[in-house]
Amino acid sequence: MKDGLEVVECVLKEIQATEGPGAQIMVIGEASGERQFPIFIGINEMDALDRALHGRETVRPLTHDLVLNVIDGMGGRLQRVLIDDLHDDTFFGKLVVELNSGEEVLIDSRPSDAIVLAARRRAPIFVAAHVLDAIGQLPSADEFE
Repeated sequence: MKDGLEVVECVLKEIQATEGPGAQIMVIGEASGERQFPIFIGINEMDALDRALHGRETVRPLTHDLVLNVIDGMGGRLQRVLIDDLHDDTFFGKLVVELNSGEEVLIDSRPSDAIVLAARRRAPIFVAAHVLDAIGQLPSADEFE
């Protein structure tokens, strides 16, 4: 990365949903490795992610559509998303947007929203190595249940 942050390319491994509040989880894992970790997401993010993964459109733009429309309208392109920090069990992320000038702009984002946008644009997901080192685990028989 340009700012010297060591990163690991990751992918969305799966989405899990169970009954009850706060029971939606996206599992992010190394693209070329076995470590993975869960991120708890809201029902709206889960629905948006499901729509993105299955290519379903809505009649009118929803919030994630609006963000992409603004990026496009300003001549930008979602280059990648980055989960760059973890504090008190809360993940922090960025959208990396490339402008027509070639300049990259970092925009603060919740990782769940960033990953929805990445799914919509087929943009890669990167996780800071220190985050993956702190939270990444090898899959177990129980997974994240």
